[in-house]
Amino acid sequence: MNFKDKKLLGSTGLAVSRLGLASGFGLPERAVLRAFEEFGINYFFWAEVRGKGMREALRKLSGGSRDKIAVSCLSYDHTGLLIKWSLERMLKKINTDYIDILTLGWYNHYPSRRVLDAALQLKEKKKIRFIGMTGHNRAFFGKLLKEGDNPVDVITFRYNAAHTGAEKDILPYASEDAARRPGLAVYTATCWGKLLKEKYMPEGEKPLTAADCYRFVLSDRRVDLCLSGPKTVKEMEENFRALELGPLNKEETERAKRIGRFVRGK
Repeated sequence: MNFKDKKLLGSTGLAVSRLGLASGFGLPERAVLRAFEEFGINYFFWAEVRGKGMREALRKLSGGSRDKIAVSCLSYDHTGLLIKWSLERMLKKINTDYIDILTLGWYNHYPSRRVLDAALQLKEKKKIRFIGMTGHNRAFFGKLLKEGDNPVDVITFRYNAAHTGAEKDILPYASEDAARRPGLAVYTATCWGKLLKEKYMPEGEKPLTAADCYRFVLSDRRVDLCLSGPKTVKEMEENFRALELGPLNKEETERAKRIGRFVRGK
């Protein structure tokens, strides 16, 4: 398994980089462009809050590389009344005619009919290509995978060495054949940085590196991509080392899980 290779994002058919770049942490425009040009990152998860750098980078990429990138935008509207308005606003800001994935934010249950209808209408009008969803209810996402017949094209969920519940509640219901299921994307691979800090470690154990954390997540073949949210260029470079290093071996996996259990316990 080579993490430099693109992978299908489930049945969407989108070929995406194994690491995606998330906005909201202040990374400047030039760093976002470098992620695309130098590291091959082509999945961008953009929210307007602290997303200026990615916004400006996406405006440039929309000019000549739109067909080479996948853009996911986040909507927290649970009423369905503002989805169309907010999407049109985002389209103008990044100078594109469509968004690849409209991610409905923080759903632990099915969205209301009004929300789904609003999203499906945007899909019919080709303003969005796919519908995504993110939340914390692992059992709900497992149910979506088991049922199969639903409008959700991409599921984004928490998974890391300290929070391994997805290994029981979500991933067992996901086919390794990506074309037969929704896309699976992961966030918080570093457990909000706790897996990287000495003070959270067992006695005598060094922290995991950011690259270790991303490698842990991506070593599961059913995971299509993992979101990375670096604050600085240095952090971005460290995160992207995971693409060079590839999957964890058995000993590295056991160490990551041992540290993760300890962090979870604390």
